[in-house]
Amino acid sequence: MCCMLRTLRGAAAACLQLASRGAHALAGGMASASSAWASVRSPASRSNVRHLFCSHIMAENKASGRVLLSNAFVPARYAVSIEPDLVRFIFDGSVSISGTVETETTIITLHSKELLIPSATFVSAKTNKPVNASQINFNLKETTVQLVFPEPIPAGEGVLTIPFVGTLNNQMAGFYRSSYTDIHGNKKIMASTQFEPLDARRALPCVDEPAVKAVFSVTMTVDAALTAFSNMPEQECTLLPNGKKRITFLDTPKMSTYLLAFVVGELDFVQTVTNHGVIIRVYTPPGKAEQGLFSLECAKKSLDYFDDFFAVPYPLPKLDMVGIPEFAMGAMENWGLVTYREVDMLIDPAKASPQQRERVCTVVAHELAHQWFGNLVTMAWWSDLWLNEGFATFMQNLATDNIFPDWRMWDQFGVDILAGALNLDSLRSSHPIQVPIAHAEEVEEVFDAISYLKGASVNRMLYSVLGEAAFKAALQLYMARHKYSNTETTDLWAALGEASKHDVHALMASWTEQMGYPLVKITGATTADGSTTLQLHQQWFLADGSAGDGRLWTIPLITSVNGKAQPIHFMKDASHTLTVPAGGWIKLNAGQTVPCRVQYTPELLSLLATGVSDKTLPPADRAGLLLDTYALTKAGLQDPAELLSLLAAFKDEDNATVWSALSTVLQALDKILVGGSPAIHTSFLNFTARLIALPAAKVGWTPKSTDGHRGKMLRATLIGLVGRFSTREEDIAEARKRFSALVANPSDILACPSDYRTSVFQAVLRWGGPTEYAQLKGLFEAAQSDAERKQVLLALGFSDVSHVQTLDWTTSGAVKLQDFFYPMMSVSSSSKAGLETTWQYFQTHFQRLHTMLATASPSLMDAVIGSSCAGFTSTQRADEVVAFFEAHPLPTNQRRITQIVEGIRVNAAFTSRIEQSGLGKESFWQSLSA
Repeated sequence: MCCMLRTLRGAAAACLQLASRGAHALAGGMASASSAWASVRSPASRSNVRHLFCSHIMAENKASGRVLLSNAFVPARYAVSIEPDLVRFIFDGSVSISGTVETETTIITLHSKELLIPSATFVSAKTNKPVNASQINFNLKETTVQLVFPEPIPAGEGVLTIPFVGTLNNQMAGFYRSSYTDIHGNKKIMASTQFEPLDARRALPCVDEPAVKAVFSVTMTVDAALTAFSNMPEQECTLLPNGKKRITFLDTPKMSTYLLAFVVGELDFVQTVTNHGVIIRVYTPPGKAEQGLFSLECAKKSLDYFDDFFAVPYPLPKLDMVGIPEFAMGAMENWGLVTYREVDMLIDPAKASPQQRERVCTVVAHELAHQWFGNLVTMAWWSDLWLNEGFATFMQNLATDNIFPDWRMWDQFGVDILAGALNLDSLRSSHPIQVPIAHAEEVEEVFDAISYLKGASVNRMLYSVLGEAAFKAALQLYMARHKYSNTETTDLWAALGEASKHDVHALMASWTEQMGYPLVKITGATTADGSTTLQLHQQWFLADGSAGDGRLWTIPLITSVNGKAQPIHFMKDASHTLTVPAGGWIKLNAGQTVPCRVQYTPELLSLLATGVSDKTLPPADRAGLLLDTYALTKAGLQDPAELLSLLAAFKDEDNATVWSALSTVLQALDKILVGGSPAIHTSFLNFTARLIALPAAKVGWTPKSTDGHRGKMLRATLIGLVGRFSTREEDIAEARKRFSALVANPSDILACPSDYRTSVFQAVLRWGGPTEYAQLKGLFEAAQSDAERKQVLLALGFSDVSHVQTLDWTTSGAVKLQDFFYPMMSVSSSSKAGLETTWQYFQTHFQRLHTMLATASPSLMDAVIGSSCAGFTSTQRADEVVAFFEAHPLPTNQRRITQIVEGIRVNAAFTSRIEQSGLGKESFWQSLSA
C-alpha cells in the first residue's frame, strides 16, 4: 500500500554513487567487504549489542502475546456473493467458507465489523447435516462475531454459510462508495474496496489475519450497464430478468483477506500485454481513458522487470489498475486489481509536471512490487510489515531507475526516502523496523516512515554491501521457497545468507530489531606516508542531541576520497580506526547508502565545502552532507555558523537533487527563525534571497526545449524558493503576470506550467488579497482533474485575509474527504499567523473534525493533526498540545501525537540555541557574502 506518508511528503530518492562511478569501483569495494565479513560474524562483534539479546529471545517467541482468533476453524476457500445497491448505499451478501474444524467445538469466531448477520449454518462433511447457529454474538470492540451452535461440530472438513448485509460507507474503508462528476456534468456513484489492514471484515465475515490465507471465489450481481471486476478474470456472466447481471470470477490463488477486492461502476479502459503475456488494463472514469496511458506504460515495464528480477512469473492472467475518485491512501496492491487515487494513476499528457510523472511511475512500481512482496509472499503478522512496505519502496526505485534512467532515482533517494526515515527515526518516540504488535489495530500506527522509508533504506544498504547479483539471487530463492505462504524477517535473512554466503543476520539485526540509527563521528584525523587515519566513534543519534543508551550498530563504512571509492569496512564497536589514501576531501557514507549521520572535524568539513563549491563532490553527497550538517546543528552538536558557511558554498549549485535538499533546509530554517530574533530572521532572509538569485535567474521562468526531466524539476524548486523568499518587484510581477494569464485562459499551460503552478499560486496570494483569492477559488471550480484541484488546495491558505474562510470551506464538505487536509496544511505552512489560526481552529472544531473521520483511516487524522500543530517551536506550545490531547484522547493517533510533541520540543531547543549563537552578529552575515 502506498500510504499517506508519500501522499503528503512525496517519495523520491538519493544516490547509489558506487554504481554510478562504475562497476569496477563497486567490485573493488565488494572484494574488501567480503574479507571484512569475518569481523561481522565474530563473537566480539556481537558482544557490544547486549541490548539486542532480549530482542533475539523475543523473536523466538514472537507469536506469544498476539491477539489472534481461535484456530478452531481454519478457512481454506471463501465463496463470496455480493450485490451492491448504489442508490441506497447498502450491499447484500453471502459467504460459504470451506475449511477445517481442528477440534470438536460449539463455537466459531470470525471477524466482522458493521455487518448485519441474521443467521449462520454449518454443514460438516462427516454428517452432511446442516446445523444452524443458536446464538450470534457481536463484540464491537474486538470487531468479531461469535457463532454458537446447539450441538458440537465434529473435527474435520465442513462449510460455514453466512448471509449478511453491509453499508457502502463514505469513509474510504471496507466496501465503500465514491462520487464523481462525469463528462456531461452528472454526479455518479461507484463502489470499491480498501481492506488493508483490517477492513475485509467490513465486507464479509472472515478470519481477517494475514497468515490465514485462502482461495476466494467472487460472484457479483450488478446493474447490467455497469462494469464490475475482481482479482481474477470473469468465468461467466449471466443476464438476469431484472435488468441486472451476475458475474462469477475465477478462483484466486491462495492469499490473505486484505488482498481481496472488487469494484463496480461506469468505467473506460486502455490495455496492453506484457512481454510475458499478462493482460494489463487501466480503468478510468468515462472520457478519461487516454489519461491512463502513462501508468499503463509504467505498469507494463515494471511487471516485466519484476518477472525477470524475481524469476517467479506474475501468477495471475491479468492485472487491472483502477483510479478511484475517493481514496484514503496513495494506492492499494490488491492482487490482480490494484486501486489508486486518481492523481496517483492518471496523467494528462499535455499538462503533467515531472513531479507528477515521477509520482505516478513510482507508485505504480511500488504496487506492482507488492504483487511479489506482500501478495505472493506475505508477512506472517503485522510486526513484519516492513517486509511488504520496505521492500516495495526499495523496489519501486530500482524499477523506476530501470525504466527512466535519466530521472536519476538513486540521486534522489537520500533527499526524500532516506531523509524521511532519518528525520522520524531520530526521535525517542520512533520504533524499530520489526515492531512488536499484539493487537492488530496497533498496525495502523506503523504505516509510517519507519516501515516504508527506513525499511527501504536498510534494503538499499544491504543491496550495496552484498552486490546486485547476490541480492537478486537471494530474492529469487526467497520467492521460490515461500510463494503462497507467510514469512518472518528471519526467513529473508536465511535466503540472503544462503545466496551471499555471509551472516546477514549479524549485519542486519542492529538495524531492524532496535530503533534509531548511529552518528558516526570523526574525532581525529592524522596524515602520514600518503595515508590518512581517521578515528571514528559511533553513538545513537537523537534529534535533541541527548546521550543515548550505548546501543551500537554494525555499520558498513562506504568511503570516497576525492571521488575514488574505497574498500568497504565494517564498524561494529564504539570506536574504530579507518585508514584511507591522503589527498583531498574524504566522504564517509559515500552516496548516502547507509542510514546514519556523519560528523566531520572542522578541517575535514572545510575540504568537503570545497568539494561542494567545485562540484567534485557528487550530487547525492553534496545533498547528504548538507542534510547531515543541518540535523547535527539542530541537535546542538554543531555550530549554526558552520551550517550557514556550508550553505554559502552552494552559491553556484545547478543540480536539481541538491537544490531539493537546499530547499528543505532553507525552508526549515525559515520556520525556526521566524519565531525568534527579528534581526537574525531578517539577515537570514537576505542571505537566502542572495543565494537563490543567480541560480533562479539562470533557469528562468520559461521552459526550454533542452530542460529535460531534471531541468524542469530544478526550475520548479527554484521558483518555489523565489516565491517564498524573494521580495524583488520583477519576481512579484512575473508571478502575477503568469497567474493572470492562467485565470484568463485556464488551458494556457505555457503561461503557468504545472511544474511550478502551486508556487505561483502561493506567491500571488501572499502578495495579493481577496481578488486573487476569489480567482484561485474559481480555478478550483473549473479544474478538470484532481491534479489541478490539488495545486489549488495547496495554495489557498497563503492568503492572510482568508485563513478562517479557507478552513471553514475545506471542512464544509466542499472538498473530498481524501483531500480536505491539504488547505489546512496550506494555511498552517503559510506563516506564523497561519499556523496559530489552524491550531486554534482545530481545537475549536475538534468534535466536528473527529466526527468527520470517525471510521476513516487514522492516517487522515494524522495528517490533520500534523497540519494543525507540527510547526510550533516553543515548549509552551508543546505543553499546550499535550494538554489538549490528554483532554481529547485519540488512541489510534497517539504515536503520531507523541512524535509531533517531541518534534516541537526539539524545535524549541534549536530556536534557543540560535538565539545564543553568533548569528546575531551582522559581521557574520557580511562574511558569508564576501
